[in-house]
Amino acid sequence: MVEGAVRAYTREGLLFGERPNGSIVHISEVPSGLACDCRCPNCGTPLVARRGEQLGHHFGHHNTVGERACAGGPETALHRFAKELLAAKLALVLPPLYRNGEGKARYAGGFHRFDAALLEHRLGAIVPDVIVRRADRDLLVEFHVTHACDATKIAKIASLGTAAIEVDLSGLALNAPRAELEAAILERAPRRWLHNPKLGWVGGIHGPVTTRITPASSRSLTALEKAYASAYREALSTPSRSLARHRVEADGLVRTIGVEVAGIGCFTASPRDWQAVILLNALEGALVGRSSIVSAKAALQQIRERGWLRPRFSRLPPAEAKALSAALPSYASPADAITAWAMTLSREGILVPSSARGQWVIRRETLQRVREARQQKEARPSSRSGPADPT
Repeated sequence: MVEGAVRAYTREGLLFGERPNGSIVHISEVPSGLACDCRCPNCGTPLVARRGEQLGHHFGHHNTVGERACAGGPETALHRFAKELLAAKLALVLPPLYRNGEGKARYAGGFHRFDAALLEHRLGAIVPDVIVRRADRDLLVEFHVTHACDATKIAKIASLGTAAIEVDLSGLALNAPRAELEAAILERAPRRWLHNPKLGWVGGIHGPVTTRITPASSRSLTALEKAYASAYREALSTPSRSLARHRVEADGLVRTIGVEVAGIGCFTASPRDWQAVILLNALEGALVGRSSIVSAKAALQQIRERGWLRPRFSRLPPAEAKALSAALPSYASPADAITAWAMTLSREGILVPSSARGQWVIRRETLQRVREARQQKEARPSSRSGPADPT
């Protein structure tokens, strides 16, 4: 049992609700009754906030028998909260790392900070709970609330060649105070390495996971590699032709476009152009009071409608895409390229990762910066103003 979380486990004790915007909120952060304006993260039923009763603060399901939580409600809520907490704090205690049979740890473990986080983003055959990044390295984080990662999933993780850990929250009392829950998730709860490529170690199984490549498929992959490498060079050298690029630069956001990420060879347009179009569309919507969200799915559709995707690389079969990605670090799918660009902007403080998968929110400071840039531009006197030339 996690230190401090010693209260009796109560399935009726739902401590988290879902706000209308999709974020998770703790019972301590909302007003009582239906004014909390929350729904159950598991079943969607409206919640009523009960505070100061003998059972302690908790949410009840409105208009249900006894207002008891639905089956799985508290576990689903805790799982969601853990993911959002890590994305917000960007910090986590990592476990020690041992090679099997060795008594001395290769890595002592400890507190680790990250630059960005991505929630529930598909990687190959899996969807990790959270992907956290520091510099150019990723770590997959799984939260065990009801089901631990099995050997099949660990093997899939290992095939990606990315380090991964699992944090065990199954023994956590779901009615613990928020501070205890946060400490358990980020620091105290048991955690283990699922895979670490430095040791060639997979959940206790030695040796890397490999895929057999036949001579025929090898020749096909070589041709695909050459074609993509050529497309990548072409994309980098393609001149910018969109007005969006000039508008983004005029807004003072020069460094947000032209970012070189894996996957730009999948586009026929310059990185400055497709990145500017995505960002400008989100900025314009936010400035007039509409959504301030950058969505990878919506962005990909914008690019597709403009005809800026190379057909050969935008819809590769999964096996070919995986093999090409392993052979060429510069390859990624168009959706993953957009995601990598958005994550770069998150590290630069332009965007903030959303709790929804594949979405980011434009920071208020970014919007204010754009407003000020546009106001200054409007305030400048026109070069054509003033008295006429007498000559």
